[in-house]
Amino acid sequence: MTSPSAPARAVLSPWKRVLFMSITLSVPLVALVLLELVLRVIGFGGYPAFFRDMGELAPGQSLVITVPDASRPYFFADPDRAGYAEESEFVMPKPAGTFRIMLVGESAAKGYPQPRNLSMGAFLQAMLQARWSDRRVEVINLGTTAVASFPLVYLTRAAVERQPDLVVLYVGNNEFFGAYGTASISASGTMPPTALPWVRAVRGSAVVQGIESLVRGRSSGDRTLMEQMIGQTVIPSDAGLRRAAADNLGGHIEQMVEACRAAGVPVLVCTTASNEAGLVPLGQEVLEGQDSEARATIERELAVARMAATGDAATAERAARAVLERAPQHAEAHFWLGKARAVQGDRIGARTAFLRARDLDTMPWRPISATEQAIRDAAQRSGAPLCDVAEAFRTMSPEGATAWELLDDHVHPSLRGQAEAARLMANAVMAMPGMPTGEPIADGFDWSSMAARLGSNPWDAWRVDHTLRVLFGVPFMKRSNAEAFLRFDRAANALEQSVPAPIRAVLDEWKTTRPHAGAQRPVTGMVARAMLREGRAADAEPLYSIALDQVPGYMSWSLEYAYFLLACREKTKPALDAADLALAAEAIARGRFLLAHGDSGSGFTERYVGRLHQLRGEWSEAIPFLLAARPRMNAEDLVACDQALVMSYVKVGRIGDALAICDEGIRSSGRFAPVYQRMREQVKPGG
Repeated sequence: MTSPSAPARAVLSPWKRVLFMSITLSVPLVALVLLELVLRVIGFGGYPAFFRDMGELAPGQSLVITVPDASRPYFFADPDRAGYAEESEFVMPKPAGTFRIMLVGESAAKGYPQPRNLSMGAFLQAMLQARWSDRRVEVINLGTTAVASFPLVYLTRAAVERQPDLVVLYVGNNEFFGAYGTASISASGTMPPTALPWVRAVRGSAVVQGIESLVRGRSSGDRTLMEQMIGQTVIPSDAGLRRAAADNLGGHIEQMVEACRAAGVPVLVCTTASNEAGLVPLGQEVLEGQDSEARATIERELAVARMAATGDAATAERAARAVLERAPQHAEAHFWLGKARAVQGDRIGARTAFLRARDLDTMPWRPISATEQAIRDAAQRSGAPLCDVAEAFRTMSPEGATAWELLDDHVHPSLRGQAEAARLMANAVMAMPGMPTGEPIADGFDWSSMAARLGSNPWDAWRVDHTLRVLFGVPFMKRSNAEAFLRFDRAANALEQSVPAPIRAVLDEWKTTRPHAGAQRPVTGMVARAMLREGRAADAEPLYSIALDQVPGYMSWSLEYAYFLLACREKTKPALDAADLALAAEAIARGRFLLAHGDSGSGFTERYVGRLHQLRGEWSEAIPFLLAARPRMNAEDLVACDQALVMSYVKVGRIGDALAICDEGIRSSGRFAPVYQRMREQVKPGG
């Protein structure tokens, strides 16, 4: 019997096969696109703008602020521990008669550890303003902590769109351990500069950011940002990461210069200074091939070499050279050789040894010769003027290489260093073709008097000492530079032990306060508040004036310090004068702008707008702001707000409303009920 024939299998036509394959392959792509869109709605993906338009200040004028945490996505290993910039504000379009400078860089450009009024940007603005009195000089400090040069390319591209007359680049300190540094936990490794934009694009996708948020561990909140950024602890002098760091930096400097040129904006390129003659190398020495006996000999000779500055320098030099015979790349031995040569008056030999020690340091938190030269080469290739801060600092330093006179730690200038860096920049700017000219600022200028005019004071000096005590308390810093830790610890302790208990409590509070993104509450304002509580208005007033210069103008802290500054003046002079009333009016205008654009989360903006109205005698105008603040106030803040509100009610004759506030407080404020009872007694007729 013949079996029935099998049914014929249908054959797809070529166009149907193509359609089927296209649909099959597109399904994952469509799903990925949908997932990307969903995650972007949730909040993942992309990069925040470096600048934010806040709204119209006046017809044809808009307020723009720098976004402090715009660099957060670059810290993909731990965005919760990201670097940030200072919050600053400026007006667009640029007002007539304004000369706007954008200062681009890392934490050293930002001014760390000095407060913003004592940063190199503040000194630069003051210096140029003194020479260019026919215009308003404005320096917008875009220094961002813990980033390498790659993110700053994008910052520069955004900055040139905001009508600067000049961009100053003080870039190059974080090419190893900053975000996108070659040895950072948020690293690009040895990737060529041309690959980094692709890495950035991928890491900017919502899918990648979402996945990373799921697999990333908890933030290391008990570690400093400096410790957190280390991805590789030992980088030998011949490691490819060093050449990659120099290549990256040089390429990125050129891209920044090109961005400025394309926008028609002049640019000044600066080398960055580091502590060469003061800071002992930080990294572990590489002693491969040395047996235990040789290592013991090296340690014995090092112990002698470490006496270079305090003992017999010639003997110390012989000991250092003995170490280098066994281990030619021993960074610490080169450092003590430099100290010995400096003590013996050989500046050239000392300089050579100190720079060799810096370059051989296996934990390069400081720029090395290759990265420093990359800046010079990039400026030369691109035809940009160069301000060689690094070399100028060495010339000023007694040991032939830069030390503690000009640096606070490894790369951050001291107060004098901030002023000297600004002087070098100002002179370079005035020498640039097409720039306004002025009398050069001579070497040896009175930087301390200028610092005093900008607001230097003992409390901010303590702030710096404490900040550096914490930094040099980091284990690898303390291991190699214990003397630096002791010096800053002694200085900070000396002030802490010399002040009364209420002030010491304020200092302790400042130590533990978590910084606001883009700003840290000034210690000057906190100390001033404690003094005011003690009835020391005359002592508090200058500190409030300094604190007002240390915070962004468009935030509640600025309104708070303006109010208390004027409250001090009200106590120390017969009456507020026209300038005082104008200061109050300016602060009120800023507060009203903030409230009109949604800044009412804490209630403090409303509260201080109300208090400032009261200082101007505008009792009725204060009432709606104080009422708006009340629901957001607690404890002592609510009591203070109610006291102000009761005062306004009494001044305008609304006695019933004043009594109602008092009665509510008596009923519901708990331990503050006696305060409200006293208020009520004062409100009563004849009280």
